[in-house]
Amino acid sequence: MDGSKGLSTERLKEDRISQLPDPLICHILSHLPTKEAVTTSVLSTRVSCIHKLKLAINGNGDGVDDTSYIKSWIDAAVKRKVQHLRVMWFVKYGEMPLSFYVCETLVSLNLVCVALDDVEFVSFPRLKTMHLLCVRLSKDAAFERFISCCPVLEDLRIAGCVNEPLSFRVHSQSLKRLIIGRGRSLIHSFLSGILKVGDLTINSDTLKIIYDYSKSESLPQFGYMSRLCVSVMAQYLTWLEPFLKSCPNLRSLVLVFPNSLPERMNQINFSCVPKCLQSSVEFVDLKFQISGPVTEMKMKLVRYFLENSAILKKLTLHMYSNSTEDEILTKLLQIPRASTKCEVVIVIK
Repeated sequence: MDGSKGLSTERLKEDRISQLPDPLICHILSHLPTKEAVTTSVLSTRVSCIHKLKLAINGNGDGVDDTSYIKSWIDAAVKRKVQHLRVMWFVKYGEMPLSFYVCETLVSLNLVCVALDDVEFVSFPRLKTMHLLCVRLSKDAAFERFISCCPVLEDLRIAGCVNEPLSFRVHSQSLKRLIIGRGRSLIHSFLSGILKVGDLTINSDTLKIIYDYSKSESLPQFGYMSRLCVSVMAQYLTWLEPFLKSCPNLRSLVLVFPNSLPERMNQINFSCVPKCLQSSVEFVDLKFQISGPVTEMKMKLVRYFLENSAILKKLTLHMYSNSTEDEILTKLLQIPRASTKCEVVIVIK
């Protein structure tokens, strides 16, 4: 008995995973949740290099996002000599760790909704491809220095960036391709990258880029998308129409209104009711983040979803208001509903 126990203990101590070849270990890590995969990679003594890392940072839709760990992930990837890095930050303009700016192994870089800071030292000696979409740029001189510190850069694409200078000055002797503007191919690449995303949070800047792109190109179908959270001003809700039409299986829609509603606003002017509202959307959350009375404009938004969402189960209103719940309910009861089983919940802050 004692011998078998000793043998069992030795087997428990044996690290069989470390005996596997690197490609198989990486394949196993790719199927783990992101946090576990990154933690395992940081602690492991075997997975010495990361060939490619793609991060899509979403949010919880409540305005509180714990994304502090993202910097540590990227920092870990830099230490593991990452070669291809793609970071898509859907909630806000995320900041990169200082180690990112001196990543000597980076070959290709794709950033979406990331803030590029004015750091003192930048060095990308091997970077050949850089794609920037909806990136917040620092002052002109800092951006010029950022590009000039990429001595072998061949492909630079910039589209829809915040704080874009009136004119770009790019100093590079190696550059072979430069695309500045809306960048259709870059936006197409971004949309392809979220085809299998199930829960997505985007801000108004990203939504506007997608809306403008949809005027000339058809959006792909996001069949995996079940929850969508969008922060947008009410007068620009039409930007949402083409994206909703491309989410046939959407079950939950969250709209966050960061500003007060305009004094005059007509009913939502969609050319037609998106199919997902008629066949799949079960939950709608409307979050008004500015205090104020329950105006006619807010009721128009509520009316649209109650009248057009055929299988809606629950509509939740989050608002800062002096009105009582009974006063709001009285107004809501006057609105006809497409779904007789819809529950209306009011959250007054």
